[in-house]
Amino acid sequence: MQARQMDANELHARLTRWLQRKMPRASDLVLENMSRSGAGFSNETMLFDAKWTEDRKPLTRGLVLRTPPKAYPVFPEVALVKQFRVMGLLGQTKVPVPRMLWLEEDPDVLGTPFYVMEKLKGTVVPEYPPYHTFGIYFDATPAQRARMWWGALENMARVHMLDWKKLGFSFLGVPGGGTGPVDRQIEYLDMYLNWMKEGDSQPIFETALQWLKDNRYGPERVSLCWGDPRLPNTMYNEQTYEVVALLDWEMSFLGDPEADLAWFLFCDWQHSDGYGFPRTEGSPGREETIHRYEEVTGFKTKHLFYQEVVAALFFGIIMAQIFKNFKRMGVAIPGDASEYNTVGHQRLAALLHLAPPAAPQRQVTNVDQMTVTVQFHMTGPGGSDWYLVCDKGKAAKFDGCAPKADCGLVVSAEDWARMQRGELEKFKAWTDGKLKIEGDMSLFMQLEDTISRFTKGGGQP
Repeated sequence: MQARQMDANELHARLTRWLQRKMPRASDLVLENMSRSGAGFSNETMLFDAKWTEDRKPLTRGLVLRTPPKAYPVFPEVALVKQFRVMGLLGQTKVPVPRMLWLEEDPDVLGTPFYVMEKLKGTVVPEYPPYHTFGIYFDATPAQRARMWWGALENMARVHMLDWKKLGFSFLGVPGGGTGPVDRQIEYLDMYLNWMKEGDSQPIFETALQWLKDNRYGPERVSLCWGDPRLPNTMYNEQTYEVVALLDWEMSFLGDPEADLAWFLFCDWQHSDGYGFPRTEGSPGREETIHRYEEVTGFKTKHLFYQEVVAALFFGIIMAQIFKNFKRMGVAIPGDASEYNTVGHQRLAALLHLAPPAAPQRQVTNVDQMTVTVQFHMTGPGGSDWYLVCDKGKAAKFDGCAPKADCGLVVSAEDWARMQRGELEKFKAWTDGKLKIEGDMSLFMQLEDTISRFTKGGGQP
């Protein structure tokens, strides 16, 4: 993926020189363990450790570098400075966020503006594969999942109860009275949609936007909104399952806090029913979540449906832009998903009773109750063909090609071995064109845990 390509040696050298200027008392400064983190659609995130000597004492500090993508942007504007300022102000409150260290707006240093923040110890819930099928949330007990869910929700509610004026968040733009907060949301979506369309037609998005214009309302309160509240933007303690930090504030704004609640609910729908996955046991339901939010904040939700339409439209535009970027990069997208058929399109069609853009929304399928065949085609030196028959969560391997496979992947034997050793993320391999997924991608993602457990520890099983 060209947006992520950066010469590692040059990045290392430039960043070391820059940090040395920020840390003039540090001698023998060395950067180690540099690695990329996250999907990186709207930002690049690099983790690394800085080691140095100061006053004859050896010191080590974990750091995180964040930059906007150099190519294939997801949003029409770069919100790097906003993120830095928002998290810096939140650091003065009880909302858990990483400590912000340095902002560099000069693009000549690394070829793009960036900021550096503290690296925290914790685990982030995965986005791909979705957390209802893989990772810490999937592996947790029902009680632990509930603790993670409520931790994210209650910290989101804590954001909404902040005195944003006193804390200095007015720089985000104070909306006018009446329908002012909603008007700002509509204006942004209108601009964003036109930017993404590039002159093309998007009938479902355009109909949804008009519905929002015709049904605008005046919210009872204005709060600081996280903008992107969801489990994959929450870091957890691996032992206690308590929230360590709230991440990704590039979409933050001042507006109706019900927007955050609607986004939180929509994103969980997307990670489960939207992709045809069953929700994991212990995950609180919609009505229970709304009730807890109202109980914690003292706010009564009155316009949640409206904000759910906003969330579906906003998410749909984001995904449409990502799919367009994939197409430009030559990334193969399995199935009928495209910039004209995202989960946002499907959700809007259901909410507003519109004709769906393609096939009807995928029905929830539980692979633990069915038999699925996954074909593996390993290319290059050491390559071979083999397949797994996953029967109700148990996998068996067979050599050759399956008579009929439900899904499969094509990858070099070398890259597959790197994935098993943890040196290459499957998602990054896919977006870089090194991994091709064929057939039903939803089934493949739902089987990620089974496949990973079966192949763990050394390339092919």
